[in-house]
Amino acid sequence: MNNNLFRTAFTAAALAAATILTNAATAEAIEVTVTIDNLSPEQGIILTPLWVGFHEGDYDLYEPGLSASAGLELIAEDGDASVLSETFTSSGNNRTDGVITGDGISPDSPPLIGPGSSASLTFDIDANTPFFSYASMILPSNDAFIGNENGTSRRLFDAHGSFIGTDIVGIGNQIQDSGTEVNDESPDSVPLLGMAHNVGPTENGAVMTHAGFTPGGNILAAFPNGNFKDSLYAVARIRVELAE
Repeated sequence: MNNNLFRTAFTAAALAAATILTNAATAEAIEVTVTIDNLSPEQGIILTPLWVGFHEGDYDLYEPGLSASAGLELIAEDGDASVLSETFTSSGNNRTDGVITGDGISPDSPPLIGPGSSASLTFDIDANTPFFSYASMILPSNDAFIGNENGTSRRLFDAHGSFIGTDIVGIGNQIQDSGTEVNDESPDSVPLLGMAHNVGPTENGAVMTHAGFTPGGNILAAFPNGNFKDSLYAVARIRVELAE
């Protein structure tokens, strides 16, 4: 993808997610910090800015075996969270979301989160939004991503309204394929290998566990430590903690 196009997409996503929608008035608000660490090795996989959402438990990012939503498709193919953010905040009550950007992987890079680097953002939330969801594209890929399927799998407050936080470590065999773009690994289709914006061949498939990159293919030739199917390949750590 052209760097200017990539940067524009991420900037738009960050601006779209900057509006915090919180209607709850009965619970005391607290400040929490969400931190993502890219745990992959040097010349390993890269993460796009992380979309995060806080909600009542009535939101699922995807369903295995079913088609991806338009918002998930855009984040899985291009790392752009703008549509996901818009649909998330407009389709439920008491929802808060945002996009956590990194420092990039070069001086002129978009705000990616490279191997060994971290990024954080602080939010005001309360016990009316006790559940946490997240999503980020895996680079380079056609449409690989990390994200929690079940919206109630990550609870931040206990039944009494006390904050308990969460600490997630994602490994390679948890990476998903959105099923929206053929995994051709072509420089014309894969971000960071040279693609233009959203030009990959449409797959019309379903969300499923990613099969891994092609041995000897373009992706592993350019990123030799990107084989996330290796045993216990660590991808990311995501923590939600009380802000200091």
